[in-house]
Amino acid sequence: MKNFLIAFSVFTCWCVVGLYFLNATGAFNNRKSLFVDASSTVESPNSGTIKKQAPGYVLDSIYQATEPTEQLANRGIYQDSSLAKTGNYDKLIDDIQKRMERNQRAIDEDEERLRLAKLSKTATTKATKPNADITFRPVFKMARLVRDENASRFLAEVERRLKIKPQAKIEIIGYTDHIGDDRDNYVIALEQAQKIRLFLIKSLNLPENQVIALSKGEEFPLYPREQEDKIELNNRYELIFK
Repeated sequence: MKNFLIAFSVFTCWCVVGLYFLNATGAFNNRKSLFVDASSTVESPNSGTIKKQAPGYVLDSIYQATEPTEQLANRGIYQDSSLAKTGNYDKLIDDIQKRMERNQRAIDEDEERLRLAKLSKTATTKATKPNADITFRPVFKMARLVRDENASRFLAEVERRLKIKPQAKIEIIGYTDHIGDDRDNYVIALEQAQKIRLFLIKSLNLPENQVIALSKGEEFPLYPREQEDKIELNNRYELIFK
């Protein structure tokens, strides 16, 4: 209890000294000058009239009211140029809408240019048909390759080319005309290309991995559909030596 009384006495002494110092330096008077009394008046810089201020009205608000537009902009307050000049919100709204329409038109134009660029890229990168080394039109009966004179000439030509390049890889690509379902035509061309592959492997004693069978179905026709007398020639098997 004794220690508490001593501490309280010291605190009281410091408070008295502090209040005396503030009063001697005039700090209380400066604090009061920040507020305007209810009966005080301020002169308007534009009209020269005198208007009363509410009690406790901070003088800084007077500074804000008379602050130039440039200073408001510097302090982060948005001022649109058209609004600052005319004060017309309708014109401001109209300007914003026109800007949005111009931006939308620019976006639409960019999207169209992008679409055309993609189409051009697709056209230039479209796969091209490789040149055939041998074209073979075999005869199939009962789902079996007929070994006729045409097949014998075909076999002799393949053998001749392999003598020149024994390690050449052989691709057999089947093509059909447009008659019938395109998926069925693709399968038929592939199955018959596989039969020709087996025919070459067995006849020439070739390794199985040296000959492969592929199908392109109705792709790359030699004659258009309008030439009905020649569309049957689109059914063919082309060999490419690599």
